[in-house]
Amino acid sequence: MKRRTPLFLAIIIALPLLLLTWFGVRLQLDQQQVVAHQLSNLVTGRLQSIDSQFQEHFFLLQQRFMRQAETLQQETAGQYTVESVRRFIDRSAAVKQVFVLSATGERRFPPSDQPLNQQEQNFVELTRNLLRDPERFTMPTLDPVGIPSAISQDYSGANKRELQSARLSDSVSQKSRYSPDISVQALSESTALSAPERPHGWIAWYAEAGLQQIFWLQDSDGNTVGFALNSARLLSDLINLLPSSSVTAVDKGMATELEMNSEIRLVNDRGDIVYSWGGDLVTGSDQKPLQTVPLNHPLASWHLAYYAAEPPVVITGWLGLIVLLVLLAGGLSTLAYLLYREHSRELREAEQRVNFVNQVSHELKTPLTNVRLYTEMLEGEITDDEPVAQRYLGVIGSEAGRLSRLIENVLSFSRARREGVSVRYQQGIIDNYISQVVELFTPVLKARNLRIRFTANASQLCRFDSEALEQILNNLLSNCEKYAAEGQFVDISSWQEGEPDRLCSFIRVRDFGPGVSVGESEKLFEPFYRGSDELTEGVSGTGIGLGLARELARAHQGELAVEPCSSDVPGARFLLKLATPATLLTDKPDRKSDD
Repeated sequence: MKRRTPLFLAIIIALPLLLLTWFGVRLQLDQQQVVAHQLSNLVTGRLQSIDSQFQEHFFLLQQRFMRQAETLQQETAGQYTVESVRRFIDRSAAVKQVFVLSATGERRFPPSDQPLNQQEQNFVELTRNLLRDPERFTMPTLDPVGIPSAISQDYSGANKRELQSARLSDSVSQKSRYSPDISVQALSESTALSAPERPHGWIAWYAEAGLQQIFWLQDSDGNTVGFALNSARLLSDLINLLPSSSVTAVDKGMATELEMNSEIRLVNDRGDIVYSWGGDLVTGSDQKPLQTVPLNHPLASWHLAYYAAEPPVVITGWLGLIVLLVLLAGGLSTLAYLLYREHSRELREAEQRVNFVNQVSHELKTPLTNVRLYTEMLEGEITDDEPVAQRYLGVIGSEAGRLSRLIENVLSFSRARREGVSVRYQQGIIDNYISQVVELFTPVLKARNLRIRFTANASQLCRFDSEALEQILNNLLSNCEKYAAEGQFVDISSWQEGEPDRLCSFIRVRDFGPGVSVGESEKLFEPFYRGSDELTEGVSGTGIGLGLARELARAHQGELAVEPCSSDVPGARFLLKLATPATLLTDKPDRKSDD
């Protein structure tokens, strides 16, 4: 018991801690996943907003080129003279070169029948394949299908010879109408009012070791006018849309947490870093970005990459969980210590009480034995003509016997708790010892108007513990005396049955009192249990007799159990089974010898 109590308390502490730890860890892991998902969405939204800025810039260029193409058409009366176009190129810093194709696909500029300057010659050489295919400039006015990203590990440019042609998404033009930049709104509205919707688009192509962009449109006469962008100027304009690469003290107060604790890179089709900004983050060449977003056409082979030293970890939640677990463990440990200390104190007090009762019982046993001895001697001296004295001596002997049985139960119970129950086998006949107990209890039960009816059928010589058998029968008949006085009879029957390798003796004790309910049939054998209040009211007892009797029976390799009685005849019926090895008839019974 002393070892089981700390183990039980440890389990009480460990189970809630383990459950709380499991739930807490699950909650923290789920919270980290939510934070990681929110961070991913936030980073993706930030990178997509940069792409939207680029798209708005291309849309602004597109609107300006439409106005300029219309102006150029009006100034040249649709002839696109060489001098007029060259003056336009010289005035426009964003345009590197211009080409004009007639409705039949013939090249009108750069002119095919006039000398070309060096820049025009280089442009014609670079766009030879493009200008040979005028059908490329007869695109439908629908939104383009999303062009796959050119993001890869090596940017080898396997498809760089292919020309990518598409229009800007209508969503960009819708956003431009609500742009905070007034000039963008005005340009978008004026272009929409001055010219109807005509075929136009953007071409992304690779030349001069880099990505080039051309905006083309068809004028009212069916001519195709194309504007090749100045790559250096375009890159400068795009970088101007991005935050500063060096974060100053003032910028730190305005920069977002994503930009302070990370780095965002604009990477071209070759994998080179075109521009980067953010915090003071040093990344290795082998570090992978936490998030990558491809840009839309006409920068579809470029992408934005988000780098961070490490994903953010939610520290506060883990600290709170650890603190909660420590406090809970401390509280439960303190409570367990207090319970254990109180339990140990109660056990010590109970042990002290038991020791006190044992000492008192030992002290009472010797004088009580003398009382019984002198009572028996005095009974032999009194003659039959003194009935009153004989009655008084009978009462003294009966009560002395009752007290002796009580003391023996207390001592046996205490000895069983300390050392366990043991039996001492000796030769004898079961019925003879039952008769002795019946003879001893006859006057006691007669005083309670009870008569014993004994049916003896266990006469075979065997080996058993006579003292254990006597104590078991004493407890059973004492209960009949206390609780079954109204039944008038107590039936005792005995028999023996042979089982494999052993002989078993059976004794049934039956009274006709109030009986035992089904729910109490097992509780009766628990120490200190005395049954319902109605049954035990006014009856003295300790509640240890039946429990001790069962322990003695089980030590004798047997059993003591309550048998159910019929509802027609009330009462209680106990069946005692003992393993009693048979003895040869040549052996002499020895009631005192030990095995």
